[in-house]
Amino acid sequence: MTSRTAAAPLPARQSPLDRALSLRIAVNWELALYIAIFGVAFALRFWDLGSRALHHDESIHAQWSWDLLRGHYRHSPVFHGPLYYHVQALVFLIAGASDYTARVSAAIFGTALVALPLLLRRRFGTLGTMAAMSFIALSPTLVYFSRFFREDIYMALFTMLMVCAMWRYFDEGGTKWLVLLAVSFTCSVLVKEGAFISGAVFLVWLDIHLASELARSTLSRREEQVRATRLARQRELLLKAGVSDESELAKQLAAQPGIADFRMNTPGGRFVLTMAYAPFAWIVAALWPFLTTIRRNMDWPEKLPRSGDLLILLGTFTLPLLTPVSRHYLLEPLGLIETDRLSWELKLQGHIATRNLFALLGLFSVTTSIAAFAGLQWRPRLWGTLFLVCGALYLTLMTSFWTNSNGLVSGPWGSLDYWITQQDIGRGDQPGFYYFMLMPAYEFLTVALVIGGFWWATVKGDAFSRFLAFWLVGIWMALSIAAERMPWNNVHIALPAALLAAWIVARAFRAWTARPAFSQTRYALLSVAATAAGAMAIIAFLPGGAAMGAVRVLVAAVAVALIAYTARPWGRTAIPAIVVAAAIAAMAFFSVRTMISVTYQRGDVPKDMLVYTQSSPDIPKIAQDIDKLAAATGMGYELPIAVDSSDAYSMPWFWYLRDYKHVAYYDFGTSVPDGVKTGQFAVMLVNASNASKVNDVLASVGESKFGSPQKYPHRWWFDEGYGNAMSPGNNVACRYKPDHCGDVWDIQTWKSLADGIVHKGWLSTWALFLRDHDPDEILGVTGDERCNSCGSVDAWAYFPANFDRATGKISARPFEAARPTVDSAGRPMFGTVGPLAGQFFAPVDVETDPEGNLYVIDSSTKRLQKFDKDGNFLASADVRVVAGDLNEQSQPWGLAIAPNGNVVVADTFGWRVRVFDKDLKPTNVTFGTPPDTSKAPGPYDLFGPRDAIVDATGNIWVTDTGNSRIVIYTAAGEYVREIGTKGTGAGEFQEPVGLSQAKDGTIFVADMYNKRVVLLNANGEYQSSFEVEGWGGQEVIDKPYLEPLDDGRIAVSLPSVNQVKIFDRSGKLTGTIAPQNDPLSNPYGLAETTDGKLWVSEGGSSRLRLFDIP
Repeated sequence: MTSRTAAAPLPARQSPLDRALSLRIAVNWELALYIAIFGVAFALRFWDLGSRALHHDESIHAQWSWDLLRGHYRHSPVFHGPLYYHVQALVFLIAGASDYTARVSAAIFGTALVALPLLLRRRFGTLGTMAAMSFIALSPTLVYFSRFFREDIYMALFTMLMVCAMWRYFDEGGTKWLVLLAVSFTCSVLVKEGAFISGAVFLVWLDIHLASELARSTLSRREEQVRATRLARQRELLLKAGVSDESELAKQLAAQPGIADFRMNTPGGRFVLTMAYAPFAWIVAALWPFLTTIRRNMDWPEKLPRSGDLLILLGTFTLPLLTPVSRHYLLEPLGLIETDRLSWELKLQGHIATRNLFALLGLFSVTTSIAAFAGLQWRPRLWGTLFLVCGALYLTLMTSFWTNSNGLVSGPWGSLDYWITQQDIGRGDQPGFYYFMLMPAYEFLTVALVIGGFWWATVKGDAFSRFLAFWLVGIWMALSIAAERMPWNNVHIALPAALLAAWIVARAFRAWTARPAFSQTRYALLSVAATAAGAMAIIAFLPGGAAMGAVRVLVAAVAVALIAYTARPWGRTAIPAIVVAAAIAAMAFFSVRTMISVTYQRGDVPKDMLVYTQSSPDIPKIAQDIDKLAAATGMGYELPIAVDSSDAYSMPWFWYLRDYKHVAYYDFGTSVPDGVKTGQFAVMLVNASNASKVNDVLASVGESKFGSPQKYPHRWWFDEGYGNAMSPGNNVACRYKPDHCGDVWDIQTWKSLADGIVHKGWLSTWALFLRDHDPDEILGVTGDERCNSCGSVDAWAYFPANFDRATGKISARPFEAARPTVDSAGRPMFGTVGPLAGQFFAPVDVETDPEGNLYVIDSSTKRLQKFDKDGNFLASADVRVVAGDLNEQSQPWGLAIAPNGNVVVADTFGWRVRVFDKDLKPTNVTFGTPPDTSKAPGPYDLFGPRDAIVDATGNIWVTDTGNSRIVIYTAAGEYVREIGTKGTGAGEFQEPVGLSQAKDGTIFVADMYNKRVVLLNANGEYQSSFEVEGWGGQEVIDKPYLEPLDDGRIAVSLPSVNQVKIFDRSGKLTGTIAPQNDPLSNPYGLAETTDGKLWVSEGGSSRLRLFDIP
């Protein structure tokens, strides 16, 4: 009997989840550091993501993503896409819509970007990979735009994936990396048309690299052939000479010059031949299978080099999408088609003419056939599959999953066609040196490392470092030449800068031969880092002055000496590593500080160039108040709201009000909707430029349902004074236009730069900005306390008078007329914001009569109001010829009181002067006509009459601002004479604005652009002048006034710096009114009281306040 052994049972097959859970990963210090860096990057990108107001562009992208989710999205090249709209729509589907979730997809892509250097670890090494991840994780530019819903961070990720695919293919070959390259490129062009710029840089480099490989092959084989020929010839000669012993023969052959030491494959030789091959290398790659004879004659390899593979794949995928270039640079210039016939913007939206469709099909057939010819002869199966799959992906997203057939045109043709046409517009209107300013301001750490190691990376580096250098320089130059220069494009420069800086860090430490173990150098390296960091902190935070400059030099010298002494035992090869460590330590704190300040401390307050034009933080707060009102009234999302859509003010409101069902978007600049008068709307959000029209309508009702509206900056921006800084003296801002200054290729730019550094203190200004990134501290101007230096376009938010925005409750309180009160410091004041009696929107000039009554003109409401000496309302009048006529041009700025009590009003942009009696009834005196700039001004051609006085004889003196003169008329409006011409000399004016007369007859003129007060005698003859620092601004609202004081001095207002200054008649400053606890806001008119105090009209806060005169 035999026994049978039972078969061992087969192990149970594990599920994928079981296999995943059973994985064991060995954690070492390197992996731990990678995880730590990635964790920091994740936290920086996701923490407090929704606190910043959505930027104008962000609101568009968020709304379009939201619309895509609801089936309303259609691709438009104007706003790029469509890939990131689909990604963000998925986020909305999963997590709902909010300011936080609107930025989640950007944060995901920005975080993923940090991990991608791991794919290039073979090239970077361990230290370089950590440096690359760290630089990307902490880059001020990359962190900020990883928390910003625009397309650039998505494109950066796909661009980086393309780089990884290229170099992994160089290193190991493999079809998977070609697949990754094709998909990454497709996704990149599905994000932003700027992908063509990066693609062009890569294609040029691949072409040059292929040329260099072919040149190396030619020279290497020719070198071998020449050596072999010379060796054979010399061997034959030696044999003939009787040398037959092989060892002796070999010895003498080795000693022969011009054989073993013969070189053709030298750096110089390769460079020359590479430049000869480069113009044709791409053609060689495309025709490689057909060039057998040429390849043999040129000693090229049988197989196309890997750079050729990449060149063919990337080139053939790009070529069909470049088809629109033919319209702009071939078809239209040669007259083959009519101008704009194939313009996407003008002719190819909606219904497309049949002949245009056939033209597009024909053009794409040509380019696609050329691409297919090159691709299919290269690797037919791979190329054909990738082209079909990527093409299907591209068209599927462009057509919104085949629901929008027009996407077949707006994508392949419209995307590039539209953005080529935009090159003549120059969005952003920035100078050619823009990125040369932006990169050092924010990426100074990596820029410093790149500058320090650039020669090393290019001359002494390898192909990878040269590629990074070429990418950085190429994209930097391309973006500087392109017309649209915007801060978000800095992403595409900051990324290669971070990678090249990381390579330099790794190379510096690799150069340290015989480096001791880390345990032996760690304390010394920490000492170096601490010394460098401490020295930089001292240098940065020391106060200014020549003496402190010497101290800075001394601190720097001591730090260098200490670092040199510490590094001395390690030898010369340690110098690069020590320098790199010291540089990183010195700048790391300031780089991280910059990143934190721009991203978290003031992300929607544009004190940084990186922020650019930004929605103000008031917008989300107003949106929250609207939600409170909707809840308090019980109307919920049925609340009726009117939004002024002029000048793109509807953005970002259409995002913040997306759930409300009755939001009406009107262009208030064209006409005020009837619902304003009938009280249809519960909330109105009105462009400040149209507020006067709304106020007219509300004033005509007589009793407003709205309380005092809130003025807020709708969009605001970093002060772009640098545009004028490079001006050669003609006061023309340096912009992108060819006839303007600021071009990096213009010698005048560099002369201006040198002048600024040597004579204008630009280095100290930039040092302060680099340290603190706070222009308010540098410029010293005042305005909105959150950003004193910011420019803005403003709006007004109207809420019901019975709604308490602080509590969110409805009350039954009736409207009460404005009454005099006091400010936070107890100073008398009167006026609130609004269109009714005792209220103002933009009070400018103020005058007093002998009884002490106050007269105030409001440039926004066009109303002249009269108050008693305490600020109690007495009367008002509309200064327009036809009261309440919204179509009548009018914007009064100046007042004067005649000896008989009449009130003279200078209606600046009504181009006239009107006279009212003391009860504000219009008289029959009105004079002035709109200017005709085609001829010399006549007696009544008033180009912006800004202010007026009435002399002792009753004559009316008017500053005719635009014509740079003062015109005198009788009390009846008859022309008498004029004073002054345009110029800078005695008796000449440039932008005369404020006008006032002292009791002794002296007349004072605010000569704005000449930055001076001009003194005339009672006959108008020039007496003297003195300079006023703070005048000279170009803004239309920066117009100063004057008030002669009873003690003989003169008070002048400085609206742009929110101050009132007191001078004696020689120009000596004797006092300043600039309260800190409740600052002035655009002070204009001034009026002295009988008891020696000064009323100040504040246009920025719609009030008048009474100050003691210092």
